[in-house]
Amino acid sequence: MKIGIDATALTHSHPTGVEVVTRELLQALLAADTANQYILYTPIPLGPDWQRYPQATIKMLPKTPWWVWRRLGPALPQDHLDAFWSPSNLLPSHLPPRSLATVHDLAFMHFPRYYSWRSRWLSWLTVWRAARLATRIIAVSEQTKQDLINKFKVAADRIVAIPNALPHLPIAAVTPVVNGDYILVVGRVEARKNPTAAIKAFALIAADYPKLQLVFAGSPGFQAEHAKQLAQALGLADRIQFLGFISPQTLADLYAYAKILLFPSFYEGFGLPVLEAFHYGVPVVASTTPAVSEVAGDAALLVEPTDTVGISRALVRLLEEPELRAELIAKGVERLKQFTWDVSAGQLRELINNLDE
Repeated sequence: MKIGIDATALTHSHPTGVEVVTRELLQALLAADTANQYILYTPIPLGPDWQRYPQATIKMLPKTPWWVWRRLGPALPQDHLDAFWSPSNLLPSHLPPRSLATVHDLAFMHFPRYYSWRSRWLSWLTVWRAARLATRIIAVSEQTKQDLINKFKVAADRIVAIPNALPHLPIAAVTPVVNGDYILVVGRVEARKNPTAAIKAFALIAADYPKLQLVFAGSPGFQAEHAKQLAQALGLADRIQFLGFISPQTLADLYAYAKILLFPSFYEGFGLPVLEAFHYGVPVVASTTPAVSEVAGDAALLVEPTDTVGISRALVRLLEEPELRAELIAKGVERLKQFTWDVSAGQLRELINNLDE
């Protein structure tokens, strides 16, 4: 079979979680599947890592606004594809008879107030098109699958849940990035990620732990300034750091020396930082939102995202109870074994090879 893939996620200089997991899954797929041929469509050159797969051809199309519709779609018929996979919910026109789209989350429907009208409309339109045009839809969690069934009326047998796994992360440096003890929050600093709850919970314990810090690692997003203003209003600006976008190496260094990962998000399609914390042996306090619970299992302390008192109590437990820390770290190591790119790539390969069924 000849399969086309929208490879624009591989071209971002500051990749977010979606771009990172796309890269990992595609690398695992190409490493495992030498029987099929793949064409990676891209508006700019890809790095040398993508030249080592003999069954993959990189095809550059001129970069333009609305590239997926103006360039990618019209180019597809020329290559006589058997199938096409979009690692996002954005499908081009001129699709071959079989196609796949990946939906990572429906946050824009759960929390519309956190998105502009234009962003909500475009997100709804692209998911709606994918729900109607794609032969199958890949959801990154059972939660996302259920959302597609409930909100877009997609038949359950058209959706396949293929989970993400742990990205390849660097070995942590010997010298920590942040001096002293700190609680780490990873992800874009935006309202959906619930940074205010993290700050309020930290404020409840700050006086009892005068040397403890709260560190946010992630690019600023919607209402990020509100989080900074709250830290200032609570008199904690000198103990709360907002690092912005960070490199994979810096992220590894932050995890390695963190006391706790705090992940209080209102909604996630998956919850990658939880797996990253498991990898680096960092105990986790996370929200009870369904997708995060799917990932964490019993290897984290789960608290309602609006319960700042409950979050603060969970943080204190992990700061004060070494036995609980050790138990959760050990459970995290075991939990991590259930999420591998080899397994996910195998599921994707099987799905591609059986799109006619």
